[in-house]
Amino acid sequence: MTRSDSTFRTRSGFTLAEMMVSILVISLLMGIALVSYRAATNSARAVSDRAMINGLKMAVEQFRTDFGILPPMVKDHGDGGPDQPVTMVDNRVLALIYSPAIGQDIAVMRGESTRNQNAQRFSDYSLAFYLVGALDAPVDGVDGPGFLEVRPTGQFAPAPTNEQVVGRDGAVDVARRGPRAYEPLFDVSRGNIELWRDTTNRVRFNGSGGVISRNSIIARAEIRDRNSVPVRYYRWYPDEQPVSEIPGGLGGYTDTAVDFDQPVSGLIAYLNIPKLVLDAFGDPTDPAYEVPTSLRNAKYAIVGAGPNRLFGDLSSAELAADDAAIKRYAKYLGLSETRLRNDSEYREKALVDARADNIVEVGS
Repeated sequence: MTRSDSTFRTRSGFTLAEMMVSILVISLLMGIALVSYRAATNSARAVSDRAMINGLKMAVEQFRTDFGILPPMVKDHGDGGPDQPVTMVDNRVLALIYSPAIGQDIAVMRGESTRNQNAQRFSDYSLAFYLVGALDAPVDGVDGPGFLEVRPTGQFAPAPTNEQVVGRDGAVDVARRGPRAYEPLFDVSRGNIELWRDTTNRVRFNGSGGVISRNSIIARAEIRDRNSVPVRYYRWYPDEQPVSEIPGGLGGYTDTAVDFDQPVSGLIAYLNIPKLVLDAFGDPTDPAYEVPTSLRNAKYAIVGAGPNRLFGDLSSAELAADDAAIKRYAKYLGLSETRLRNDSEYREKALVDARADNIVEVGS
């Protein structure tokens, strides 16, 4: 009998090459999934951030409906003095704001200030002051969120004081009916919003007669985005001269502007819109630039810095001279500090990139 033996070899496990290919495929799939996740996350954040800016615009419009004026622009930048956005007048603490009744204030808001060429036409504080009521009661009448009605001058109405009425049993304090109190017009409790109140650097006043209930108050507050960057509120005014009275029309009309490196002309010169707002619609230094229709009657803008945390509103020379700014731009844009200091074209591109994700909402 012939015996035939068959031998079978079964494979168990992977060869080294197969394992490497499997790891490579898994890594590739994980990389694709991670990129997709980050893209989806960034997209969701961008939508959320734009919704926040749009919500602030809606709150500004509600403020105008309630009080008949736009929120004033607080003097927290570039007015030649310290960062103290409140002042005391006749034993009342008032917000320090730009007033259309004061010529020098109008000059600043037109970008034509001769007193201070570094004057800015935006406020970090206005939105928190007037949409949230984030200050202490001596300023806006209500401690913390909420505020008393705003008068046409842009100031909060004074809080009512008790009135003494003399009766049979002596004097009795009777609460006087005061101005209406308002809840915040904008909800700061959402996850991508931060209400910052400066509890460390309080402003001190020495009141008298019991008018000021305390001599140390919170006077600085900001609405900040998810990256703790303040949201800006821009205001401006066009030139006063009617267009029909300009000799030669707008074509030959020129003007100076603090946020341009050279004189500007035409509609840009007449409307006095801040350059950062114009930048959201193209390059306003390009001769072919046309002011969009949506900007021609605009009076204010709300601007967020976007994911890169930078507004990009410095000039190339200002960036080169500001070491702290160079470090911020290098960090948030992934750039070289050395080239930012020494290469003007590199700086210009960095500024363009910084502005690219700004979130801008304008209102008329």
